[in-house]
Formats: sequence, structure tokens, C-alpha cells
Amino acid sequence: MFAAISKPGVAEDSVTETYAAMKVYIDNWRWEGVPFYIQTGKNMKQSKMLVSICFKHPPKQFFRDSQVKKMEPNWIVFGIQPNESIKIEMIAKQPGLEIQTQQISLDAAMQCDPLTKIDAYEELLLDVIKGDRSLFLRFDEVKAAWNVVDPILSQWANQTDYIDTYPAGSWGPEGSEKLFDHPEQSWRTYINPHCAETQG
Repeated sequence: MFAAISKPGVAEDSVTETYAAMKVYIDNWRWEGVPFYIQTGKNMKQSKMLVSICFKHPPKQFFRDSQVKKMEPNWIVFGIQPNESIKIEMIAKQPGLEIQTQQISLDAAMQCDPLTKIDAYEELLLDVIKGDRSLFLRFDEVKAAWNVVDPILSQWANQTDYIDTYPAGSWGPEGSEKLFDHPEQSWRTYINPHCAETQG
């Protein structure tokens, strides 16, 4: 789905897309049936890049025949920008005789001295000088990416009679929730779930 930003100075009937959300699948045996949800947009609540992996529940409840009726899913969250980090969240049994669960987490933040921190563009320029192309896309990678995106853009170009809108400073349009298969699913826009200021 595509959406347009809604803010003063933007025409109400504008169909210029500033937000995109997709559910895609990889056509191979390893990732068969696993949905990948992708969203990006301009002028959203925060400028950040996350990769969030939510694990499915096992077919049978691990703590069956107990007061634990429903467990939260386990996650691995990669913070790429602006703060590089890895967070693993899992549900585990609390120590003791009673069956009580709690969420535990393992955090690995890549913090460095701000005085010696190298800007991302500075690092790329240093790689150019050294001849290191590991962080640069090859032509065949770019071509393969456009092979995925081009059909979507072509389809969208024929359906511009209506477009969802979202207010500037939000996490995008509410209509993006239609991509999910289950009502309890949502976009993960934070690394630390207990930090209210970063909640989506």
C-alpha cells in the first residue's frame, strides 16, 4: 500500500506517495510461508531503521495446565539507525515453584565515544579511498531490487483515484494494519518496549 502525508501546504487531493508498506514472501523452501513486513515513509514520528523478527508460537502451549494462558512472542530486534544495537526478548519461567513467566532480554548496544565516532558518510568515503566495496551495492543487486519494485509501482500508477493519508509526525496511516494476518499484529517501532517516549 502507498499513502500520502497530510499537513499544511499539501493539497488535500494529492496522490504523491510519501509512504509505502508491503508484505512480501521469499519463494524458496527455507522461507516458505514467512511474511516480511516492510514500511518506510517521510516525516514520520522518528527517523530510525529497525529490523524486527517476531517468532511464532509453538503448536502446543509450553506451560499448559497452568495459569499461564497466553505468552507474548519472542523477538530479535536489530537497531540500525540512529542507535546500533541488538535486543533479544524471550519469555521464561520465573525462578521458584510456581508457574509464572516473565519477559527477559539480552541487550547488546554498540556504543562508542561520540568524540571519535565516524559519520556514516565519512565511513563510506574512507571505504572508497581504501577500495573496499563491501558496503556498496553491485549492479545486479540493484537490478534485482527493481525487478521486485517495478511491478508494484506499475500497479500503483493505475490506481491513483484514492490514497490513504497520514498526519506528519505519526507512524503512518492506520490502513497499513490491513497487511497483517492477525489482529494482535502491529508495527514494531521501538527497541525498548518499556520506554514510553519511543512507543508507536
